[in-house]
Order: sequence, then C-alpha cells, then structure tokens
Amino acid sequence: PGLKTLARSIAPSRPHNVTRRSVPERRKYSLWSRAPRPTHTTPKMVAVTAGEKLFWILAYSACSSSMLVINKLAVQELPLPTVVSGAQLAVSALVVLVLKLIWPTTMGAMDRTKVLPFALYTAMFAGGLYANMKALMLTNVGAVIAARSCLPVIVCLIEWAFMGRALPGARSTVSLAGVVLFAGVYIRHDSGVMVDGASGYVWLLVWWVLLALQMTYGKWMTEKIEMTQWERVFYTNAFALPPTFLLFFVTGENAEVNDVFLGDNALLWLIASCVMGVGISYSGWRTRSVITATTFTLVGVLNKMATIAFTVIVWPADASFASIAALVCCILFGLLYQDAPKRKEFFTGRSASKAGVSIA
Repeated sequence: PGLKTLARSIAPSRPHNVTRRSVPERRKYSLWSRAPRPTHTTPKMVAVTAGEKLFWILAYSACSSSMLVINKLAVQELPLPTVVSGAQLAVSALVVLVLKLIWPTTMGAMDRTKVLPFALYTAMFAGGLYANMKALMLTNVGAVIAARSCLPVIVCLIEWAFMGRALPGARSTVSLAGVVLFAGVYIRHDSGVMVDGASGYVWLLVWWVLLALQMTYGKWMTEKIEMTQWERVFYTNAFALPPTFLLFFVTGENAEVNDVFLGDNALLWLIASCVMGVGISYSGWRTRSVITATTFTLVGVLNKMATIAFTVIVWPADASFASIAALVCCILFGLLYQDAPKRKEFFTGRSASKAGVSIA
C-alpha cells in the first residue's frame, strides 16, 4: 500500500476530461469516403499571368479544332457515333485512374461534396445535348449559330448578377456587340434563320438556357470546390458514360453493330480521338479555371466561327465574300474581349488574379 501511494504521488496528473485510449484509432479511407470535409471550400486564389491564360486558351482551341476533324474521320471509318463518344469518355476516365495509381495525389477520395455537383453538371450537359438535337430538328443551323453567338452576353449578365463580376468595360462591350452583329451578317448571307413553329423556339430557348447555366455553373465549381484538374476530368467523363450508354440503345446503334462496315483506319482514328479527348478534357477545365465564364463561352463561339471560316475558305462551295468577311470580322471583334474583374464588394481579403487580360 505504501508503494502504491508513493507511485500515485509522483505520477503526472491527467485532466479529468481526458480519456485513455486503449487502442490507437486508425482512419480508413477508400475510393468512396465520407471523410469530414467542408461543404464548399474556396480554393486559394493564385495569381494567373496573361501568358498562362493565353497558353491554355490556345491549347484548348487547338484541341477543340483538331477534335472536330478527328471525330469526323473517326465516324467515317467507324459509323457508330455513340461508340466513338463512349470510347473517348471511358479512356479519359481510365487515364485518371492509372495516374492515381502512379501518383496518389492526382485524385482524392470520392465524397458527396464532389459527386453531387458533378452529377448536376452532367445532368445539365445531357439535357443540353438532347435540347440541341431537338432544336436542330426544328430549326436550321443558322438559328443555332445565332443563339450561340448571343450566349456570351447572357453568361456575362449571370456572372454580374450571381458571381460577383463587374459588367464589361467599353472595349469588351464593343467586342460582344461586334460578335453578335457580324454573326448575324454571316447568317443573313448564308442560310438565314428558319424555325418550325413555336416548338422550335421553345427547344432553342431550352438549349440556350441550359448551355448558359452549364457555363456559369462549371466556373462556379472551379472557384468553390477544391480539387485537382484531373479529378474534374474523371468526374466529367465517368458521369457522362451512363447517358452515352443509354443513347447507344435509344438511337438503335446496338442493332447496327454486327452489320457496320469498318474502314481500314478505324482503329487508328478511334485511338487518335481518344487521345484528343483526354487533351480537350484537361485543357478545357484548365482554361475554365484561369478565365471567366464569359471568356470561356466566347472562346467556344470563336472556335466555331474559325472552323466555319476555314471550311468555307478551303471548300468555297456557295460561300460569298460577304459571309467570309463577316466570319473574319466576328473573330477579330471577339479577340478584343477582356476578362471582367471581380466587384470590390466580393473581395474578402484574398489576393485575386489580375483581371483585364484580353483573349488576344
């Protein structure tokens, strides 16, 4: 008894509210983890140089333009569009998983703070794709181009109203107005605008609104959800696989698989399209993270116009001088646009990237 009393007296005292752990606790993580994370953590704002912005814009534009050509060749050799698209999505998602095995920091654990926003993004993407197909059935290409050229304007207003961006300055306003004006001139001298009844306007409006929401929501995710670019590539492509698989049966391609004629270079162009799919997925999210949603939308419009201009110059067909000049002016006016800065009341003491960098 005396020895026990002496041992208690010299032993360091422990607060009463601290409990003894019998076995050290080890937290287990899996691919699907419910580890406690903030609902939406704002990533640290890192200054982005004008050169970096220009590099990623050009990289994304190069991938986008090349993708159009490679996809056309791939579908000619393998006339199953959903199979080609599904292969691109699967390869892009698989590349991220392979990178994760080599470098574990490439992708973190899956949790609801990432899955739910990307599930909503994918739903908007699938809905916009379906609305676009319905709009093309009830309108002509001219109507779709007209709606697309006006898209940066509505995206700009959404950024101002809900995302803390300032309204564009005089130079950027002239840029957006010039894009809309000369896109209209091109349409007038090309195919015009034809809409089949009220349903055509409805589907055109639905597609237009969904695309605007997709552009702004995608930018919101890059600002509010902290994750790597490769994670965004994985979620986008993996979540797009189920709708593509559904389209494989809805379009009847499953019945054509056994009768389809494969070209000699089908495998070559399919592999090339998959490689380019990884490139456009990564460069697209990287570009979106360094520029505003309006600029990203405008880059998409200019890529489309540049592709049309290249087509009508190389294969003139019925293209007139006025339509070609309108396309060139549309692109030149688009290059004048500058990123709008954040409004002062939305700064919270963090250092933000310097705004006001033009596309060109």
